[in-house]
Amino acid sequence: MRLFKVISGVIVIIGILLVLIQNTEKVNINLIFSQYENVPLAIVIVLVMGIGILFGFAIALSSIVSNKAESRIYKSENKRLTDELNSLRNVAIDEGIYEVIEGDE
Repeated sequence: MRLFKVISGVIVIIGILLVLIQNTEKVNINLIFSQYENVPLAIVIVLVMGIGILFGFAIALSSIVSNKAESRIYKSENKRLTDELNSLRNVAIDEGIYEVIEGDE
């Protein structure tokens, strides 16, 4: 599986490099607050991909953190309910024994 990941990563990197090599035109970028002229398209592609990857990681990280917190809550609730169930099982056994002993006297 690790070899598959490495090979697919190399193929993706080669594909990205081929796309970047072919895009040599200069473009004008007009943002709201600033304007850039004669910027290589390859640089624009790399920057936009980098920003997209960072946003994707941030969204994934927030999802993972919230899922771990939820899992932690469920584990503590499960532990509390298991302890309560075990204590109720033991109480029922002890009360039954004491009732029989009191009834015999």
